[in-house]
Amino acid sequence: MPCPHCQSSCVVKNGTYSLKDGSSVQHFLCKGCGKRFSDKTNTLMARLRTPASVVSLAFKMRGEGMGVRASGRVLDVSHSTLLRWEERMAGQASQWSPKAPDPCEVTLEHDELYTRVGENLPPQESEGWTLTTMERESRYWVTAQVGRREQALFEQGVRTSWQWAAPAAFIRWFSDGERRYAQELWALASIRLRYPQVARAYGHLKVWREGLEVAIKIKGSQGRPRRQWLYPDHPFTAVSSASEVHANHCEALNSSIRPHCSAYRRRQNHYAKTRAGLQRAITVQQLIHNWIRPHFSLGKRTTPAMRMGFISRPVTMLEFLTTRRYRAITS
Repeated sequence: MPCPHCQSSCVVKNGTYSLKDGSSVQHFLCKGCGKRFSDKTNTLMARLRTPASVVSLAFKMRGEGMGVRASGRVLDVSHSTLLRWEERMAGQASQWSPKAPDPCEVTLEHDELYTRVGENLPPQESEGWTLTTMERESRYWVTAQVGRREQALFEQGVRTSWQWAAPAAFIRWFSDGERRYAQELWALASIRLRYPQVARAYGHLKVWREGLEVAIKIKGSQGRPRRQWLYPDHPFTAVSSASEVHANHCEALNSSIRPHCSAYRRRQNHYAKTRAGLQRAITVQQLIHNWIRPHFSLGKRTTPAMRMGFISRPVTMLEFLTTRRYRAITS
């Protein structure tokens, strides 16, 4: 086993430590950097004496909508311990968030989801708004950003989504009536053309980058066109048909969040007491959705991460807990 710190293969055994179920874990000592490690180092199970099977079962229960206290009673574990495990998983999100592969075509749908955080404040004052972004074809959940429904939340959510999608050659960016997605994206993805690049008859010099299409579907259009393409497109970008401009799949994702995540359950919300707690809970659901739970519309035993091409087979919860990053998963 190579050292996870310096990748040296000059390692020797250096004692063991026991878990709560009586099993032991081998420690190693690296001759290169002098650090001790085990096969759990830099994973979610690092420094935990609880067996991985118990932690795996806890996340499965939480991923299917069981409350944190109910899960603790079933597993005979403190609810605060379960929350610390969730904080560990949410902290590993950067290791399991690869960017869109290049070259490829992605269609991003954007929508908002509301729940209560702390006191029962009016929606415009609540911090329980969640911005969700999903890739349409793969059902890959790109962004889950929590906060008050203000410009700063849209700015952060759009920046995260754009950093993920920017490597793709062709990007379609759709939402249902909310223009702030396009307004924030305009500052990140607009370019300025010169007249030798485009004819004067086109009439626009500042446009979206080539391959990027941004449109919204307005539900209450009141006789006006229901689909609108925001800001001028690049002259070499193909425009989608009007029937493809929608965020139906992202809305379906938001509907599925409520039964799967207890923090979003209507009239029974006892867990989203803080904004940080809600962000932790939704990040855990995002990781489970992308890497572990197969999606029925993608085929048998196919996860969104598989459809995006990041991995070639499903990842079990136990494997997710004991793997340092998605690149370490082999067929």
